[in-house]
Parts: sequence; C-alpha cells; structure tokens
Amino acid sequence: MIKLKNGAAFLATSSETQTSHKVELMAVTYQSYLGDKEGTLQGYVNSWVTDESHNNVFGSMKTQEDTEFSGNILNELTEAYIADLKVLNPTLEFTSTL
Repeated sequence: MIKLKNGAAFLATSSETQTSHKVELMAVTYQSYLGDKEGTLQGYVNSWVTDESHNNVFGSMKTQEDTEFSGNILNELTEAYIADLKVLNPTLEFTSTL
C-alpha cells in the first residue's frame, strides 16, 4: 500500500486532473498474463492504483513487459507509482507500507 504521510488530500493525477475526493491510502494492484510479441509468447504485467473507495486513482492501467522487473513486482510497482505521485504532488510525502 501507499500511504500519504501528510493525511488525506486531493491528489494531482496528471498536469490537468486531480482526484475527486481526498485520498490517504492507495493499493497497487497488478495482474500478469502471456501475450504475443512478434510471434513469440511474452509475459506482460497490467497495474493500477486504487484508493480507499476502490476508485482507480490515475483512471488508467499501465502495461509493461515482465522483463522490465528484476525482483518483487509489487515492490517495484509501488516504488514506481510513489515516484509518479511525488512528481505530480511535490509538496506531499508518500511512503510504502509493504
């Protein structure tokens, strides 16, 4: 999970959008699957972030090849989403609860 250290706040989710309500805790969810890449099977990972109300925080899903991960997928995704949130919300502090 990702926790907002400053307490609940509206979060910028892009340069032009923000959450419709205050958020304090977020869960990173992912699923892996096999897909086709130029006639060869390739592993892929879909991921997204949800808030306490199970709303998709960014309003989208990210798809990556499984070869982009070197270890624990959930830890790596959580750190990547924290980095994204920090860029969009520089005055707020985020921490991983994993």
